[in-house]
Amino acid sequence: MRNGRRGFGLIEFTIIAIPVMFLTVSIVEAALQSWQFHSMAYTVEVATRYACSHGRTCSKNGNTCTITVGNLATLIKQQGPSLDPAALNVTLTTASATVTCNPLNSCLSNAAQFPSNTDNGVGLDITITATYQIQNPLPFMWPGSTASSGSTFTLGAKSRQNIVY
Repeated sequence: MRNGRRGFGLIEFTIIAIPVMFLTVSIVEAALQSWQFHSMAYTVEVATRYACSHGRTCSKNGNTCTITVGNLATLIKQQGPSLDPAALNVTLTTASATVTCNPLNSCLSNAAQFPSNTDNGVGLDITITATYQIQNPLPFMWPGSTASSGSTFTLGAKSRQNIVY
C-alpha cells in the first residue's frame, strides 16, 4: 500500500513551490520598484528645494552661492542611490529656459548657472521633472517568453517651487 504513494511528495512540493517562488519574486520586484519611485520623487523634491534656495539674493554681500546644472545633477545622483544615472532623464525648467539631461550623466559636468541670472528672482518658479524607465522581470520567468514592449514602465516625478531668496 505504501509503495503506491511514492513520489507524491515531490509532485505536491513542485505544485506549491513554483507559485510560491513566483509570488516571492513578484513581491521583491514590486518593493524594489516602489523604492526606485520613492527615491526619484524624493530626489526631485530635494533638488528643487536646493535650487530655490540659491536665487539672486543669496549672492548679496559677497556671498558666492550660485549653483550650476552640474551641481544639481550631482545632487540628484547622490540623493537617488537606487537610480541608475544612465537611465534617469531630468528636465530643469525656469520661466524662460529649459535644460534637458537625457540621461542625467550628460549634465554632471555642465557649468551653466541654474537658474540663470534672468530667471533667479525671488518668487519665480523652478520645476524639475524626472522620468525613469524600469524593466519588469516577471515575463522572463515564463517559459518561452522574451522581452516585449509591455514589460517596461516609465516612472515619473515632478516638483515645482518658488525661489525663496
